[in-house]
Amino acid sequence: MWHLTTHRWVGSQATAVAAAIKDGTLAAHLTWMREQQLAGKVLMAGPANRFELGIIVFGHLSEEAVHELCRSEPLIAAGYRNYDSIAWDVHHVLGIGQFELPAPVVGPTGADR
Repeated sequence: MWHLTTHRWVGSQATAVAAAIKDGTLAAHLTWMREQQLAGKVLMAGPANRFELGIIVFGHLSEEAVHELCRSEPLIAAGYRNYDSIAWDVHHVLGIGQFELPAPVVGPTGADR
């Protein structure tokens, strides 16, 4: 199961970013992101809505592992952001996946099950 997580600023985005730059948390966030990507845990990530929202897609990890990773993310750990997680059963990606309806299952009496 993949997990799509959304990360939102707690309070004022401008205030949080300025503080995170000053105390080194933003630099720690970028280091953390690189480490998770190199470890194969983060598949893709980036900001949305003029940096108001961050999105991280985690690869095949348990729900608990995703929550543990998110809690360790420096911006969340420092209280600058919170997050939501959506378990995502990915069926199609980059043209790969089943794009046809499966054949109906026919029972021994000929009736669909």
